[in-house]
Amino acid sequence: MIIDAHLHADCRPVEDFKNMKIAGVNAIVSCAYDPLEMKKSNVSFEHFDRIINREAKRVENEGIKLYCAVGVHPRAIPTDFDKVIEKLPEYLEKKNVIAIGEIGLETADDLEQKVFVEQLKIADENNYKIIVHTPRTNKVEITEKIVKLLDEHINPRLVQLDHVDFSIVDSIIDKDYSLGITIQPLKMSTEETIQMLEKYGYDKFVLDSDISYAPSNPLSLPETKHELEKMGVNKNSINKVMFENVLKFYNLKL
Repeated sequence: MIIDAHLHADCRPVEDFKNMKIAGVNAIVSCAYDPLEMKKSNVSFEHFDRIINREAKRVENEGIKLYCAVGVHPRAIPTDFDKVIEKLPEYLEKKNVIAIGEIGLETADDLEQKVFVEQLKIADENNYKIIVHTPRTNKVEITEKIVKLLDEHINPRLVQLDHVDFSIVDSIIDKDYSLGITIQPLKMSTEETIQMLEKYGYDKFVLDSDISYAPSNPLSLPETKHELEKMGVNKNSINKVMFENVLKFYNLKL
């Protein structure tokens, strides 16, 4: 079994999901992000509704279970973002919506921090899980700001901190977060992912492809599983990062 813990289904062709299913992917978590200029809240809501309704049907028709995360991405903040944040609890009541996400900081300006903190507070008050974006640019500096805000505003056990790489892992490995490794051409390779798992262990990590409009590999998780098996890594360790840690974090059963 494989669960892809963070991707963006609405910008990928159905053939990707057919191939993912054939390769052993059983479930995915599709997150809200910035597919359009989200200038007004109505665009955000249409984006959420598409993920929850249209994408679920499209993906599940290929035999893959789709879970959803909705929230205000730092690159997709509408002018009336307060309307979106106010409505998040209503979305979290919908079937298969399991988290607020992806949220976080991109440049860490004042507006991004305000929107991030407001979503953290809602998550903490309602015991919602969150999926947190860390950026490519100024990653170390901005991740430090993200962690500071997380420490101030939310139970760390509700946090999946994503796009973890070697530049930030030492600063967060002792946190009570679930740590997401993104295996894609512009982030972590399969080889680097295996190096990280071998160094830091298999208990705290989940894996994702983050397939989107950016360069992506829909089969990055099956390929990584194959390499781990070739290396003779313990089956229990492989199962942890491929699906067990995700199921445990979200309290899911497949």
